[in-house]
Amino acid sequence: MSPEALAAQWIAAKNAENEAKDKRLEIERQLIEVVEVKEEGSTTNTLKNGIKVVTKGGYTYKADVQKLLALTASWPEKPVKTKVEADEAFLKAVRHDRPDLWAVIAEAVTLKPAKVYITIEDPTNGL
Repeated sequence: MSPEALAAQWIAAKNAENEAKDKRLEIERQLIEVVEVKEEGSTTNTLKNGIKVVTKGGYTYKADVQKLLALTASWPEKPVKTKVEADEAFLKAVRHDRPDLWAVIAEAVTLKPAKVYITIEDPTNGL
């Protein structure tokens, strides 16, 4: 199949996907109005036809970490986490720019191919 035909099929599928997502989100908005939703936590709503609709309410927490640490300085436990993780941008730079250093650390790093993402732009279709 030609790239043009595949691109046309991709555009049609992407449009259908977007329409389906919009429809699903609208149905979810309507369901929230007619089933039980807890402020925090899960609720299983069993409908008359046996279908179960599970809702989960909650909050996201964002904080001024420095202020939070200052306000809780006397607390024995702190309301913050420290996460140590690999710096992917740094590792990528070392791998490409400094093969001598990469050779030293390569055994501690696992590389696997990332998913290839495709974007198709069609000015006649608004994509």
